[in-house]
Amino acid sequence: MEKPQPSRKDTVLTRRYIEGLIAEGKHVIIFEGRVLKVDAWIKFHPGGDKSIKHMVGRDATDEINAYVPGWITD
Repeated sequence: MEKPQPSRKDTVLTRRYIEGLIAEGKHVIIFEGRVLKVDAWIKFHPGGDKSIKHMVGRDATDEINAYVPGWITD
């Protein structure tokens, strides 16, 4: 029996890799233990880009859960 291949969702990123993305100017946030690259989406964020840029490289789970309706994040 073949071992199933991990999906992109199962990939573990190192801290160094994430720091490298940020150093390259990428907008990366953490939500519920997952790393989200939000560069393409940031210009559409209804709260503006500053709220996203403030959370780059940080765990934004509490902030997202506090300000974003559950039906959007589910």
